[in-house]
Amino acid sequence: MAKTAIWGQTYKVLLDTGLLQDAFTLDSSTLNGADVLDGVADFADVTEYVLNVGIQRGRSTQLNSMNVGQATIILDDKAADRAFDPANTASPYFLGTSGIAPRHFVQIYGGTAAQEPLFIGRINDLDIDYKQPDNSFALVTCVDDLSSLARTNLIGFNPSEELTSARINTILDRPEVAFSSATRSIATGVATLGTVAYDSNDNVKSVIDAVALAEDGRFFVNRGGTAVFQPRISFTFSTATVQFSDTAGPEIAYQELSVGYGAETLYNRVQVGVQGFSVSTAVDSTSTTEFGISTLSLTDVPLNGQAAGDSLAANLLAKYKDPVFRFNEIGVTLNGLSAADAQTVSTLDIGDLVAITKTYQTGSPATVTRTMFVESLSHEITPGFHRIRLGLGQAQLLTQFILDTSELDDTNVGLG
Repeated sequence: MAKTAIWGQTYKVLLDTGLLQDAFTLDSSTLNGADVLDGVADFADVTEYVLNVGIQRGRSTQLNSMNVGQATIILDDKAADRAFDPANTASPYFLGTSGIAPRHFVQIYGGTAAQEPLFIGRINDLDIDYKQPDNSFALVTCVDDLSSLARTNLIGFNPSEELTSARINTILDRPEVAFSSATRSIATGVATLGTVAYDSNDNVKSVIDAVALAEDGRFFVNRGGTAVFQPRISFTFSTATVQFSDTAGPEIAYQELSVGYGAETLYNRVQVGVQGFSVSTAVDSTSTTEFGISTLSLTDVPLNGQAAGDSLAANLLAKYKDPVFRFNEIGVTLNGLSAADAQTVSTLDIGDLVAITKTYQTGSPATVTRTMFVESLSHEITPGFHRIRLGLGQAQLLTQFILDTSELDDTNVGLG
């Protein structure tokens, strides 16, 4: 059954036991009844035995591909009478072998009545740690479905020219991949890919990461287990989903903040090598004069021509041509937050926009606010606290131009 923490959040951890509910059985199931051919996974609620949960998803910078999402769950195996121990044939989950096994599903929920998914994935490893005299703990390591793509290779084929979003669907539809269409959210891309000869044994995650790079977008598995493709990360008219501050107020309080202002994302010369075409180069001479040349070089990008390479190079240059004072990461502890704020923070996901305000006791200005994209998330959940860290990426915000109200400047532009 779900557990409610001292700060009000409710949590639930479910593990697939390997059994099937409502499986269709000849001579025993009713046609048009509730039974289905594949059955439905039977989940055991193991929340009462959970000692610790850790979740990590996302990427370190916007120039990296997404890492496979991971979750770790520590269970009190002694209190569960060794129910999670694969060596225990008396376990209620023993089916000739342990029913809680690699590749079976895991679901972690939180928030109001534990209704919001924090991580949906599969068990990757189950380790038992025996402590004298008779204590034992189960460490369940889980991965999201990016892992399934990373474990799958293509059978060679030659797709025709198509948008990046269409190419991702083409790859996911391949019979050797067979990624469910019910667990996809693929937004329409802006870049067009050329005809590419994919070889047999090309890794599926690697080729999709190359598509996301060509788009300058994101491809990841969200907290609910859905594969998401977001188009080009460029200028946005969106507003922040959540506002954070280090002072009392209507904004949500954070406890930790790291700031970056360096050359890690300073690129004033961008070169994009499109397969079969000349290298597209975009340079900002003002930046190179002031900071020296810093080159970002991409090779074998599967775009459909020189113009598409030029567009990608220009987009990357606009984002990275100058060093930017930025907030790298914030840490938020849910203890002390209202139930509504705790749920808001715990259900943030990759690609969400957040605004962070830092207040200074000396110097000028007295406050600095940055609006950033969430690029990574980590959760640390124990009986005493739930701490969330958000890794942040650059967002270029534009304000829509309104006649008679806006001045002509770099942030007030038309939609044309």
